[in-house]
Amino acid sequence: MEREFRRILGEDLANYLELMRAKLAFAEELYGIKMNYVPLITDGEIVVLDKNDGKIKWLKMKRPLTLDEFKSLADKIKENLESGFVEMLLAMNMECVNGPGE
Repeated sequence: MEREFRRILGEDLANYLELMRAKLAFAEELYGIKMNYVPLITDGEIVVLDKNDGKIKWLKMKRPLTLDEFKSLADKIKENLESGFVEMLLAMNMECVNGPGE
């Protein structure tokens, strides 16, 4: 994640996003499913964290957010991360996957 984005989000939340990328990679290895994006904002235009390059992007255009766009959305991203909303969305998706031995 770019240094300026890390500064705006704060080190804890930036590190948490890196952990989310690792969780997606783990799920891919364990369950054989491919999830390329972590949804960060789902109301209105969808904003995601791209697992492959670690950039925060508009889902529709696959274009990384500019610094100004990120600044305007940072509070909503923080709110969704701190409230557990992002984690809940991932958990809902994992429920649809059969685990090992099922």
